[in-house]
Amino acid sequence: MAGDVGACAAMMRALDPLPSTPLELADVRVALAWVADADPGVAERVRKAAALFGSSAEIPFPLMPANIDPAFQREVAEVHRDLFAEHGELYGANVRWKVERALEVTDEECEESVAARHQYRIDALEALEGFDLLVVPTIGTVAPSRSLAERELRPSVLRFTEPFNVLGWPALALPCGPAENGLPASVSLVAPAGEDALVLGAGLALEAALERC
Repeated sequence: MAGDVGACAAMMRALDPLPSTPLELADVRVALAWVADADPGVAERVRKAAALFGSSAEIPFPLMPANIDPAFQREVAEVHRDLFAEHGELYGANVRWKVERALEVTDEECEESVAARHQYRIDALEALEGFDLLVVPTIGTVAPSRSLAERELRPSVLRFTEPFNVLGWPALALPCGPAENGLPASVSLVAPAGEDALVLGAGLALEAALERC
């Protein structure tokens, strides 16, 4: 979205005048998660980024439940149902299969998904209790090959990012050094809903610290 954290903060101010002053990393308690599921080089870079904060501890932060998607897919279906029925031929192949899948969601699947999303939000808050921020890999690999089809990429690329869309938590991704094949790894700073200023402030401070490393 932006070339650096400062530019991201400036763009966000167009939506909300959030404070975005750097924090003292020594004052921030972070929980580290999901690095065991990342490639070794990415995991090492994310661990080093977390270690720059005042205190860090690895925790078993829950991944998104498998049945979350139907609630979102129902929203997609409600928006596109009539349009797709009338103009289905105008939908590109990369969008068509998503709409078709959304239209197949049953009421039971949707209800179970809404309940799972509610419980996930409770579980996530409990897991982060005692910490200011959550630190995770943005994705578990460096940038994947452009030759891979979207359907192949989606599960791995969205695995560590989609959960925060579901939770409604602010998340900031920034590069944290070279990993596999010399490509940059990316770390995400995440906090509960409403803590956007904390995420931006921590991002500014972490970005500066990483530049000095």
